[in-house]
Amino acid sequence: MAHFYLRVTPAARVTLIISVSKKISKKAVVRNRIRRRVRPILQKFTSHLKPATYFIIAKPGAEEIKGEALEKELKSLMII
Repeated sequence: MAHFYLRVTPAARVTLIISVSKKISKKAVVRNRIRRRVRPILQKFTSHLKPATYFIIAKPGAEEIKGEALEKELKSLMII
């Protein structure tokens, strides 16, 4: 099951936006933890990306995915 959705919009430079809605968790602590786990993984890939705005949206269950599985899923999402 996919835990993230990617929407790409052409832009002059690479921009990463991570969105975690209250549908995932009502607690800001949980939503921020997801963002903090995703951001460094995505930053590894920025040098390989074409200039665009990458809007990553977390889906329910994203808070449960662990370590290497998270990195593998994000890598396949970014098609690197």
